[in-house]
Amino acid sequence: MAITQKTVSSDITANNWLFKASADTAVTSIHLCNITATAATVNIYLLPDDGSTAGPTENNKIYNTLSISATDSYIIDTEKLILSAGDKIFVETPDSSGSIVATISTIGL
Repeated sequence: MAITQKTVSSDITANNWLFKASADTAVTSIHLCNITATAATVNIYLLPDDGSTAGPTENNKIYNTLSISATDSYIIDTEKLILSAGDKIFVETPDSSGSIVATISTIGL
């Protein structure tokens, strides 16, 4: 099992991904922790490595304007995501009023 952790940015670019699979990988959980006293809005994108787009677009969203209350956490662990080599997960806080630390737990297949 591997852990990836990063403070989320308020913008996303093609190279500003949170996690990139280097081989076939299962994402077991994603933890989003709001470390501020202000509510935060989060978008999560899943971008397949199929050449369809260089960076995430609205068509790649799996969570849209998820609100996380001040000093609260949100855990995604009900369904597992299976990623192929090169697939990427992007997380952004588009309103930038809160600060989110994202932690992704993965295991190789």
